[in-house]
Amino acid sequence: MTLFKKELYSVRHYDRQIAICFAIFAVAVYVGYILAVLLQDRAEDYYSTVREIILSNPFGQGLPENIFLFILGRNALVSFTALVLGIFTYNIWPVTILLLNGAMSGFAAKMQAVLFHHYTFQIWLFGLLPHGVIELGALFLACGASFYFGGLRRQGEFIWGRLLGTYFMLVLPLLVLAAAVESFITPLLIHRFLL
Repeated sequence: MTLFKKELYSVRHYDRQIAICFAIFAVAVYVGYILAVLLQDRAEDYYSTVREIILSNPFGQGLPENIFLFILGRNALVSFTALVLGIFTYNIWPVTILLLNGAMSGFAAKMQAVLFHHYTFQIWLFGLLPHGVIELGALFLACGASFYFGGLRRQGEFIWGRLLGTYFMLVLPLLVLAAAVESFITPLLIHRFLL
């Protein structure tokens, strides 16, 4: 059995934890969406704030030159820290990441729907789902693995090799694919269907 197949097969050990991660994320999306509904009269302020944040990135003025590498680097760092730090923080860090990402996704989708006069499902369908399914799959995999490996570590098992195998064989390749879709395909879909 190849190393990749072995790693993929080992996911069955923590598929329940991955489902829990999905549930945490889904609840946070709903909370973010409800918050956006309550604040939708301030959508213009939201847009201005987000635009300022994007244009004042810490790596220089405006958007980075290579958006693919920027997206990949950001997502790789988030997933890696969720995977590793979850073990030391008794799952507090991955849960926090899931809650923040979910709430921001729900909030942003609703606010963009208000700003651009579309239904929220259209924003999800064309602006988030094409890359989000892959990206979130990687995040749920990293967080679920963190829950699982953290439990093994507390039982005294040596888990670092398996943890790194999960990251480099499963999570990172998914993130590369997600970053490519987010950089090159999602903008085309947004342009075609939302603008």
